[in-house]
Amino acid sequence: MPPTAAMPLAEGLEAEFGRGITLRSDDGDFSLTVRGRIQARAAFTRDLAGEEPADAFAFLIRRMRLVFLGHLGSPKLLFYIQLGFAPGDLEPGYFNPIRDAVITWMPTSQLGVQVGQTKVPFNRERVISSSALQLVDRSIVNAALNLDRDIGIQLFSNDLFGLGGYIGAQLGVYSGNGRNRINRDLGLLYVARLQVQPTGRFDDAYAEADLLRTRTPRFSIGAGFAYNHRTHRENGTHGAFFQLDEGFDVFHAEADVAFKWNGFSLLAELLWRRARADTQTGVVDGVLVTERFGSAFGYTLQAGYFVSVIELAARFAEIRPTHEGSAMPTQRELLGGVGWYIHGHNLKLQADYGVLFGDRLVDVMHQARVQLQLFY
Repeated sequence: MPPTAAMPLAEGLEAEFGRGITLRSDDGDFSLTVRGRIQARAAFTRDLAGEEPADAFAFLIRRMRLVFLGHLGSPKLLFYIQLGFAPGDLEPGYFNPIRDAVITWMPTSQLGVQVGQTKVPFNRERVISSSALQLVDRSIVNAALNLDRDIGIQLFSNDLFGLGGYIGAQLGVYSGNGRNRINRDLGLLYVARLQVQPTGRFDDAYAEADLLRTRTPRFSIGAGFAYNHRTHRENGTHGAFFQLDEGFDVFHAEADVAFKWNGFSLLAELLWRRARADTQTGVVDGVLVTERFGSAFGYTLQAGYFVSVIELAARFAEIRPTHEGSAMPTQRELLGGVGWYIHGHNLKLQADYGVLFGDRLVDVMHQARVQLQLFY
């Protein structure tokens, strides 16, 4: 369905579904857009890992977000703020609704600097917004091995060397402990990412599903590397905190491919992380404590195809420990889904069914989900 036309509310004020409510100054030096998003989900699981099947069913608001974005003084000075209010938007035991709070300066159309809290530019699946997924949620590989959000500074270019969108790059330094966390020490997270579009500009390379259905194939290749010095969390920038103060030095690497053509889309990722030392031992409150880091690698293969406004999609994902002694167990995910794109990603109904399992095929968890998204 084509986007609706903007509806003027007053001078300098307009509203448009899928673009929010926008206030602009007459001289164009100021703009403010407000958007809201909700994902309402029903989920059923059956876990067969125990002696008796364990069933669970829930209705939940998976995500509820409020977004403020615009520019100040000049279109070269941008801001983006995103707040999350659903339980899944918050870390357990830590009320912090701030998901993004970033200021961007674009001295040229090819070069920008970002300061604040935002997604770490590492793997494509994580950088893609949860509003633009073709299945109900991201993969188990992303959940375990991504670098999530952090506070820091990033230098980036979406059109390196001004070649017309063929090359993009990001370099960043972050705190290394996740959203709005103060470092215990001098350990930081260093990140570099490069993406190449051999077919030229690829404006929807960071959105799943081929809504544009172009007759010309579009192709993007990405790679990222990160070093997290003295991380204190089990997944680098997210997850539970370790008790010992030493921290783990962890290397991260990834490679990804995105392809779209005439309603068909393909996303493939390979993620790897390895701690310099997997085990640490120390004394906490008089008790000897041993902690282990989950060094692992994983891959995701995901594809979808449109039939009218309906998309069929499927995914396989697997996580394996890099070596004996890692705290990460083997995990696998296989699922298929269907999406009804009533108004693109801004109004869609999705359903998927999958199985999660490890080394033993009998230890299977079945999962069925239905989700409605409205993104004004």
